Amino acid sequence: MTAPQLLFVHGWGFGPDVWNPVLKALGQPEVCLPDLGYFGASQHEAQRQVEALRSGPRPVLAVGHSLGFLWLLARGNWPEGSRFVGINAFGRFAAGEEFSQGISPRVLTRMQAGLMQNPAQVVMDFRIRCGAEPASSEMVCQKTLLEGLTDLRTLDMRPALSRLAGVPGAVSILAGGQDHIVSPDMTRASLPPDLPISWQAEGGHMLPQTHPDICAEAIRRMTLQMLENS
Repeated sequence: MTAPQLLFVHGWGFGPDVWNPVLKALGQPEVCLPDLGYFGASQHEAQRQVEALRSGPRPVLAVGHSLGFLWLLARGNWPEGSRFVGINAFGRFAAGEEFSQGISPRVLTRMQAGLMQNPAQVVMDFRIRCGAEPASSEMVCQKTLLEGLTDLRTLDMRPALSRLAGVPGAVSILAGGQDHIVSPDMTRASLPPDLPISWQAEGGHMLPQTHPDICAEAIRRMTLQMLENS
């Protein structure tokens, strides 16, 4: 049996520390925790870490929170047998003509304008809406945050998800019934209709922080399935 490489990617306005409660619930396994650089870490290092896994021999269990899930899907091909866990996840974020359930592009435009004036305040306001604690550092990276908003505006990974949904057990989704960032209607509309969603009725947008045991159990279950299929 070949154990999968565990990869955890955080969402916009957060860092790898968002996963601390989940990793504790998992018993602190060996994992890859790239930092997308919203607080100044090197994006190049994150890309290097992920590319090493994508070109490696072991299947990857890629776990993404919010934009992190979209970011993972956008990387392209993964080693054979790789699987995905999406937490507070979506296949598309911004609304459009054929996706009215998404977030209005005007909201993202306002956030972009705010980042040009006071990026730390924009991040703080967003984290409050998520139900999260303020960032531990006010040293935010305006350029990387703007790039992240561009991803939220432009990425549409619904076709990729539809292909993955055709592979039994390839994707597991956890969602919050009280998520104020990604509503239940938006969640359902952005994912393939035949892709099961594990709903946490009282959960918000921060399931890795508020429901770490449930997140950990979903990851354990997927890991076991990957081992059985290896």
